Amino acid sequence: MIKVAKFGGSSVANSAQLKKVKGIVEADSSRKIIVTSASGKENGEDHKITDLLYLCYEHKRYGMPIDMMFNLIQEKLLTIQRELSLDNTIDEDIQALYEALKGPIELDYLISRGEFLTGKLLSRYLGFRFIDAKEMIFFKYNGEFDYPKMVEAFQKLEPIETGVVIPGFYGSLPNGDIRLMTRGGSDITGSILANVAEAERYENWTDVSGILKADPRLVKQPKQIDIITYEELRELSYMGASVIHEEAVYPVKDKNIPIYILNTNEPENKGTIILNKVAIEKRQAITGIAGKQDFSILTVVKEHMSDEFGTIRKAIEVLESFHIKVEQISTAIDRFSLVVDSEQLKPVLYEVVAQIKEICQANQVNVSHELSLITVVSRFMKEKTGMSGRVFEALGKEKINISLISQTGDETNIIIAVSNQDYRKTIRTIYQEFEGAA
Repeated sequence: MIKVAKFGGSSVANSAQLKKVKGIVEADSSRKIIVTSASGKENGEDHKITDLLYLCYEHKRYGMPIDMMFNLIQEKLLTIQRELSLDNTIDEDIQALYEALKGPIELDYLISRGEFLTGKLLSRYLGFRFIDAKEMIFFKYNGEFDYPKMVEAFQKLEPIETGVVIPGFYGSLPNGDIRLMTRGGSDITGSILANVAEAERYENWTDVSGILKADPRLVKQPKQIDIITYEELRELSYMGASVIHEEAVYPVKDKNIPIYILNTNEPENKGTIILNKVAIEKRQAITGIAGKQDFSILTVVKEHMSDEFGTIRKAIEVLESFHIKVEQISTAIDRFSLVVDSEQLKPVLYEVVAQIKEICQANQVNVSHELSLITVVSRFMKEKTGMSGRVFEALGKEKINISLISQTGDETNIIIAVSNQDYRKTIRTIYQEFEGAA
């Protein structure tokens, strides 16, 4: 069976990191498909290749010199080439890129060169075949992935004997033009290749050992999550707790190909396994906690609302007209609350309130700001009684007021709103209740 291994920017940041990558790949002969991000930061003073390429584009766009940024790109990559004794692997490619920058150049093509050049170095170092992502990852003109075309391209590669390196983050349109994915898209490249290769597993190598149960900036030494479902990951990712692009889930989900989140700097750590379906296992309390700050709550009060149709829909349509997304909804008999991002709401607050009050014929529209949303996720919540009660009791003891509660019927998670000033305390309190000292 084939394993797909994707290495993030920190894993290919310098020659020392590439040596670690080589050790990992050579430790398992089934790691035949290697995906790489562009070379990232090796320290706080360093720059990501992708960021430097974006700066080159902006400077060129406004008629400013690009040599300073381009020299940093060249120096970083050629240093890796020299230190690994990979003479002349990318010299011509770098010179060709510099010449291309003297004329009109497409943004997507320019930015993709970070992965392209890093991939060439890595393939040469590993002794693997280099395959340009434009020959393997295909988009339709509407932006969707063209899976039949990608499967056909992969089948032409088989059998893969010595292994291949494919740059992440980009592919090609039907006319051959380069198209970028969103930032972090190399995760998606790896996931797609795991799908088309019917891989045994997809390994995502980064600079952290798996996914943690809570933000280590808020909770001291939080425990590592051993196994998490795709659904749980989506819930935590939405609140910002993720080390993998959330869209990377979909290509492997239906085939239940496991994703392993692993640490290039600590390869012996078992990391976190992400699965669609989990076999019978020992029950745990919670999978993880995550949160975001700076939300607002619009509470619409209307007498006899339960006897009418469409009141909530009308309020949501008002918000949509201002391009404001609803994060959560909570309802009662004669009132409902809509949680929205404060940054989106505040510039148009008075217009939004006036329109909702008029269109919904509401008695009142009350607004609260400075709120945080916190999600507690567990696939065992439905089977294990009393978990929500423990959350509320623990917060009650700490005199933390809950402004809103939201939970769906499948009980995968429970979301609460608290004041921004209680954000850190809330996460620590919940973690301590279920996992011990925080």
